[in-house]
Amino acid sequence: MNELPPLASIAAFVQVAERGAFHEASKALALSPSATSKAVSRLEELLGTKLLQRTTRSVSLTPEGERYLEGARKVLDELSLLGEEVSASTSGPKGRLRISAPSPLGRLWLADVIADFLAQWPGVEIDLTLTDRLSDLASEGIDVAIRSGVLSESTHLIARKLYEEELLVCAAPNYWEQQGQPQHPDDLKGHRCLSFRAAQTGRIFPWVFTIDSQTQRRTAAGPFVVDEGEMILRMVLEGAGVGQLPGYMARRHLAAGALIEALKDYRPPQTPISALYLDRRLLSPRIRAFVDHLAKAGHQMSRAPSAKAEA
Repeated sequence: MNELPPLASIAAFVQVAERGAFHEASKALALSPSATSKAVSRLEELLGTKLLQRTTRSVSLTPEGERYLEGARKVLDELSLLGEEVSASTSGPKGRLRISAPSPLGRLWLADVIADFLAQWPGVEIDLTLTDRLSDLASEGIDVAIRSGVLSESTHLIARKLYEEELLVCAAPNYWEQQGQPQHPDDLKGHRCLSFRAAQTGRIFPWVFTIDSQTQRRTAAGPFVVDEGEMILRMVLEGAGVGQLPGYMARRHLAAGALIEALKDYRPPQTPISALYLDRRLLSPRIRAFVDHLAKAGHQMSRAPSAKAEA
């Protein structure tokens, strides 16, 4: 094959393959079905192989078409990203970003971070999904997912650690005044512990501590279990009991004196908060700018003064 296939033909083939019909692809390409069909036929002619099986009702890929589709997508994606890179060098990043984040973290930390980012880069639009379900970035079209915990290795994803979060045992001042502060995790047996239940599995999360240099998990008995972390925060602020809360929930209330931390010497190991994105040779300027912005905000979070336990 001496002649390179035109990009218009490659784009037409990808649209037909993804949509499974010439008329649907022609709408996306703003072409007539006839022009779309001719563009794909021209590509097959230049390649010397059949990429699509056509019937009166459907279109399907040949084995050669499946292989070509994989590479064609990469070529078009990289050309699009290259165009963004050149454009961003003069006008800054632009376009839509699809973000996925856990619900409480998104509301209590990410909202401020996104507001600052949009003010800095007005050419970017953000579509945020708050979910505790683990998103599949490739199949769901997610550009950046924010996740907590240790992540399994993946050849298709890049994970950039933003900061490490603390778990803090907290209660309202009036609760501690009435019930007294525990001096050891074992002392929580006499307290009204408020626990978190995973909505998807029904599993009640144990409380985690560092005792004698080892991480230990304890069942926290109490009168209240819920599958939404912010509800525990609200109950704790009302003096209804004790909660083990992530720092992004508790930190501002600790600084204001609305909460007091106990068992500081028994804090568990910190939990990494990371941004995940697809591993690509070229990275969209808007993704790069957003992840850099997240990392800067995470660095500021990690430098925030730790809450002090009250005696």
